[in-house]
Amino acid sequence: MPSEIVDTSVEPDRRTRKRAAKRNDLLDLALELSERVGVEGVTMAALAEAADYAPASLYTYFPSRSALIAALQQRALHTLGGVAESTLQAWDLDAGARAEPLSPEVGALARLWVFSDLFLTAPASHPREFRLQQQLLATPKVQEANDAATVVPAAMSVLDRPRRLLADAVAAGALDPHDAGADAVDGLVDGDLLRTFVWVTALNGGLQVDDLGIGVPTTGAALGHELTRALLRGWGADPDALTTARLASDHWVADHL
Repeated sequence: MPSEIVDTSVEPDRRTRKRAAKRNDLLDLALELSERVGVEGVTMAALAEAADYAPASLYTYFPSRSALIAALQQRALHTLGGVAESTLQAWDLDAGARAEPLSPEVGALARLWVFSDLFLTAPASHPREFRLQQQLLATPKVQEANDAATVVPAAMSVLDRPRRLLADAVAAGALDPHDAGADAVDGLVDGDLLRTFVWVTALNGGLQVDDLGIGVPTTGAALGHELTRALLRGWGADPDALTTARLASDHWVADHL
């Protein structure tokens, strides 16, 4: 009688999935902690208490607090990047089905407006992930250099989406080309990437107006719209094309964001 063949890969795979699920649950708890007490309050001891774990057992999932914060940031960036990708894909699908297609110039500018609106609605649509990024930007040395380096690919992947939108706008003749700029070590930064940093930094700064409290005569979103308009005009966008693109994106954004 032939011996029964046992697939020895099943049990390890199941263990791997269970471990990944537990790690994800721990990151959920860590994100909740960051929302309640700030990123500085996300410690291994606080997470162990929230998860009802022995502190030592957490180190089998995250070798240090710095590694925990890096993993938390990576996951938040993947979430925000995925939302941006799916939203812009939905816009492209609907724009392609328009009875009167937009010109390449107006279409490229409209996609930039959609991204701007998506960024400006992130505090409401994905508050925990967005606030985490803002906290990390304002909290120095919360990660060790080697852990921070593991976040860079995820961050650059997220930034690559607006970079491509800007590059497409240049290719469509909607924006003027931008010269490369110098980086911190005297290298060169691609002009579209440099613009991306300027744009995202401006929008993020505009949103912080909402944290100032009573007496501010505008909102972060309203300020962000003006910042996007001013930057795109400064980068060569035709005023009429920019207005047409804004009207086209406004109707779509009202129904989808």
